[in-house]
Amino acid sequence: MTATTPGHDSAERVTSVPEERPTEPFQRISAASGKSSAVAEPAAARRGEEAGAPKTRGRGRAARSRAGEMPNSSPWQRSHAVWHQAGVDWVHTAVTIPTAESPSPQQAGGPAAPPAEGPAEPAAEGSAAPQVDSPAEPAVEGSAAPQADDSAAPPQEQRQAQEEPQQEEREAEQRQTPEAAAERQPPKEPEAPAAAAEPSPVVADPSAQAAPRSRAADKYGARRLALLAGGVAIVLIAGTSGYVALSDGTEGDGPAPSPSGAALADRWFAADPAVRADGLFQELSAVAGDGSTLVAVGGETGGPDRARFLVSTDAGRSWQSAAVRSAAGGEPPPGEVARQVAGGSGRWVALGGPVAPSAGAAQTVVWTSTDALTWTRQETPAVFGPQDKVQALARTSAGFWAVGVSGTGDKAQGALWSSADGISWQRADLSSLGETRALEHVVSSGGTVLVGGTAVEKVTKTERVRGKRRKVTRTVTEQAYWRSPDGGRTWKRIDMPNAKGAYGAYLGPVAGPGGFFVAREAKRPSGSGKRRKNVRQAAVWTSPDGAEWTGAGWLRIPGYAGLEHLAGSPSGLSALVDIGDGKQAVLRGTDGKNWQRAGEVSGVEVGAVAVLAGGPVLAGRRGPDAYLSVPGGEVKLASVPGAVRTERAISALVPDGARLVAVGSSNGEPAAWVSPGGDAWRRASGLGDDPDPQRRRWLTDAVRGENGWVAVGRHDADPLLFTSSDALTWKKGSKPPGGGYAEAVAAAAGGYVAVGRDGRRAVAWYSADRKKWRRAGGTGEGRMRDVAAVPGGYVAVGSRPGPKGDRPAVWTSADGKKWTRVQPGGPPAGIASGALTQVAVGGDVVVALGSGRTGAPEQPYPFIAVSTDRGKTWQTQTLPGGTAGGTVTAVTATPRGLVIAGTTGAPGSRDVVLWTSADGKAWKRRSVHGTGLDGPGDQRLTTLAVVGGELVATGVTGDHRGDTVTFWRTALP
Repeated sequence: MTATTPGHDSAERVTSVPEERPTEPFQRISAASGKSSAVAEPAAARRGEEAGAPKTRGRGRAARSRAGEMPNSSPWQRSHAVWHQAGVDWVHTAVTIPTAESPSPQQAGGPAAPPAEGPAEPAAEGSAAPQVDSPAEPAVEGSAAPQADDSAAPPQEQRQAQEEPQQEEREAEQRQTPEAAAERQPPKEPEAPAAAAEPSPVVADPSAQAAPRSRAADKYGARRLALLAGGVAIVLIAGTSGYVALSDGTEGDGPAPSPSGAALADRWFAADPAVRADGLFQELSAVAGDGSTLVAVGGETGGPDRARFLVSTDAGRSWQSAAVRSAAGGEPPPGEVARQVAGGSGRWVALGGPVAPSAGAAQTVVWTSTDALTWTRQETPAVFGPQDKVQALARTSAGFWAVGVSGTGDKAQGALWSSADGISWQRADLSSLGETRALEHVVSSGGTVLVGGTAVEKVTKTERVRGKRRKVTRTVTEQAYWRSPDGGRTWKRIDMPNAKGAYGAYLGPVAGPGGFFVAREAKRPSGSGKRRKNVRQAAVWTSPDGAEWTGAGWLRIPGYAGLEHLAGSPSGLSALVDIGDGKQAVLRGTDGKNWQRAGEVSGVEVGAVAVLAGGPVLAGRRGPDAYLSVPGGEVKLASVPGAVRTERAISALVPDGARLVAVGSSNGEPAAWVSPGGDAWRRASGLGDDPDPQRRRWLTDAVRGENGWVAVGRHDADPLLFTSSDALTWKKGSKPPGGGYAEAVAAAAGGYVAVGRDGRRAVAWYSADRKKWRRAGGTGEGRMRDVAAVPGGYVAVGSRPGPKGDRPAVWTSADGKKWTRVQPGGPPAGIASGALTQVAVGGDVVVALGSGRTGAPEQPYPFIAVSTDRGKTWQTQTLPGGTAGGTVTAVTATPRGLVIAGTTGAPGSRDVVLWTSADGKAWKRRSVHGTGLDGPGDQRLTTLAVVGGELVATGVTGDHRGDTVTFWRTALP
């Protein structure tokens, strides 16, 4: 059967090999080393396999012996024989330590469940050097090693020893102890030097990580792990060697693929060291301080969206990334960002929500901390409903208050919540406030709480209507404030102060020295006669309790163009003033009358201001990057471990004979990498030349046809198209005519076909030589997401709009020039809407992956569409074991049928799962285990392909700190 990758027509015939199951006792499974017979797969056999020859697995004389026949058998060997007689086989393999950039806890197999919320362990002494300086270039991950170097491969001498082992050495290997085996392990790849004198986040010991899997590692003994006949997983580790037995899948549906784990591959898929941008979007939305402790919160988007918590315990001189966990002690779900923070005295709270809210789901997320160094993502309290949105948060003497809005449009109304500990929340009664449209401000000083928002009132006026004076009643909204001196039990509306020349909305109130302060824009006349003009300034008032207000003074400086922020604390006041030309002046004071200039910022969108004893702290973003400054200057966030990570994603993996070509993006720029077989990867050139770091660009697919390579992608809604003769050097290709962009590309004997979308319409292009593209006809409304060549034409899959959301859509074409829509049927029962996202072809069988939505709140639900006649007729179905919340992420054809990769589990704890089928109709679910495949955090495979008689995949393993690219290879399932 021809194996075809999703979206490509290139095929490679391979010889299927029965899966190896160890059946011999301990003699056959010797300690790992460069000359071990445990590999049981000489290099010559591997070369034959890659050339397409049938692959055999020699077992040799040692493999046929029995432990009981060995006069010098060790206790390990004798115990192994007992296990074998009981039906359990073991593999003795070396446990090595991978080298990866910024390893995350889940990549190390996951930390133990964290203790109850409390102080986290401090960073190593002497590691907290100041990090405040002028802006620095962001660190570039993966640039420490040469890109074209096979850093994971063993030396040539060891390769030769591996390929031509001597019989005497093999027999000696079988007799050696685990300790002796450990001494024979190849040296570890040197790790990139860590930045000196910088605080580190609370992370697990990197030495606890599992070994990455690579072809080079296979040659050192980590070739296969045995499967327990009884379905029970047992691990025993001694020194640097380990014995592993794993379950054979789920539901008794046959053996799982090799469970040795995926290699952490950020270093293999190197980022571009010449690009300064990291390719992600970071923003700090709020900042709060208490004594010498500072907390800045926000989020990172552009990849899997994540909340960010940055902490300083020395008044901003040094910073670190805080640890985040779920209420159960595991990894928090991705897709959420923090927007407000408040706290102090051992109680901290942050509030935020999902970046892309699901219908019917709560929009509020709560994080709490006792020390600001470790945060717990709490289960969302029931008082925060799907229609609630929090706008502001404040720390009070008795706990916390939050304000916001519930509902939308004319049905929106203000909402107010209180909590003593940040975990349990109560919704306050707002009847004493009257009708409100929203509450947007809350502040506390002493025992008094002030809230502000929009009040709704009915105003009756006498107006002339059609020549007659009549009373007309209208509903109007206006800015209003309320005061509670008793912890929120009673509320009374405040008469806000005013002054001559003041206008517009109030800014504040804020809590400052001696009480509350509020400001408002104002104008004052200056000059006389023809030179008389109005000069802008701000009026400032103060109140000890929020009830009675008096004028504090005027805020005026040369170039004043508006007051943007007013902040306060018991230490003082700070104001951010627009002075034109994209610049803002930073002012500080204590009484609202006397102000001193504390600095100036330019090109920064300031989202929040806090006040320390030493001066103001600003948080926000500059372009696509987060911004943070303290009284000593701007914080170099690139120097804060875990604060800035480089974007890196692989969208397609294309086999090219024995080679592999991966395309995607890094640093927010298109990227491609080429490997002769998966061991060493070389970054291609000619793709990243966009001078604008705020416009992220990426490749989504690539294919090799008769005239060379074509890769497609986009930036925003603009198309990208590159061509290459060897996949190593790329150049810009001709832009397809008309609007829209391509998402996938395929090739056949007649040329190339690219498909995508143009607004609300599906679009396809065709070309015979890659140089001149023409727009195809017959696509209609919808979106083409993937395309593949089938015998006699092409099949494209995607979606079209329906009355209740997207519907699956399929198009076919004989030559790529004229397309016909085929009805694949709706999503399976119980799935309200859905789209087809990827397609793979094996002979006459075509399988498309589907992603549907179901339930309230909405959750993703995976399904597939299958055609056994080259795309003419289709049937949709769910996969065995597929559940709401799961996904299907990649599909490929193999010599044995078809393989689908997906995920199972809740966000924050998603594991990889495979489905296999010989005919596309009957599917078996298979569990896989190992680093990058299961465990704490989220794991997923993003691409699948077949090369060299093996299944290869790229994927991602991620936690609250970020994602790491993974690479996995295993025997064909």
